[in-house]
Amino acid sequence: MSTSRSSPGSNQERSKPSITDQGYRLLTGYCSADQLAALKTEAEALIERHYTPANLAAHSVYPSDSTDTRVSHAMMIAEGQSELPQVDHQGCPAVHKLLQRHNQLLAEFTGQQVAPSARCMLNYQNYFAGSKPVGEHFDGEYIRTQRASDGIEFSLIEGILPRYVAVLVIANENNGKGTELVDNATGAVYKPTMHPGDLLIFDNIRLRHRVPTMEKPRITLGLRNFDHLAVHFAADEQSFIGDDYSPIAEGWVSTSVNCNKRFADFMQQQWPAMKEDYSHYF
Repeated sequence: MSTSRSSPGSNQERSKPSITDQGYRLLTGYCSADQLAALKTEAEALIERHYTPANLAAHSVYPSDSTDTRVSHAMMIAEGQSELPQVDHQGCPAVHKLLQRHNQLLAEFTGQQVAPSARCMLNYQNYFAGSKPVGEHFDGEYIRTQRASDGIEFSLIEGILPRYVAVLVIANENNGKGTELVDNATGAVYKPTMHPGDLLIFDNIRLRHRVPTMEKPRITLGLRNFDHLAVHFAADEQSFIGDDYSPIAEGWVSTSVNCNKRFADFMQQQWPAMKEDYSHYF
């Protein structure tokens, strides 16, 4: 696919880019070096501010995936206030601007404005030299999963999937190597070259993604809106909770299920028991 480098706010960005036939788009030069530095500083400050037992119990931050070679943090933020779990990002103008621009892209891709209350997961990933691979997966709220025996791959049984996923490269010493996309319906594998400042946005329903071993350091900031046109995923018909399911490569998805209500039900019914498993993170 073709890309061209442009500065933030250029005519290219205002031309309403769309997802290509492959199901993804790479926006090169999406952020400047100064913007990347500010985003890294603010993201790390938000992690320091919000990674507390109370926020983990509230499910507004997600358990850290921390090993000797990779650290990942994720939290829910929004432009406005939501009734669902979120944390504030006051005093972080670079993060707020990135969130606004991301939601503008979503509005262009989907043809619908993003509500200020729609929560977006901010995911900070720091890969060190020799990091272990991340297995193929859909991003989403994993309500029910089953992990494979290799400890890397896992199967999603039920979940809430954001329609699109965006990954911004903050730093990358791997010659552009990083996120890989897999179209399970066709078997096609895409390996876009991504350098600092590049933003990859892709169809999270059509494509799974993975990260191979990073020989050298890499830092990314992920964004995925969980409340704007999210879909309900079910691996089999026994997991249906509504109507209008369509088959995809590894299960079924429904756009008619009220995903906000399903998440609220999950918080009441399943989360109280699940959160006990995460107490060892603090």
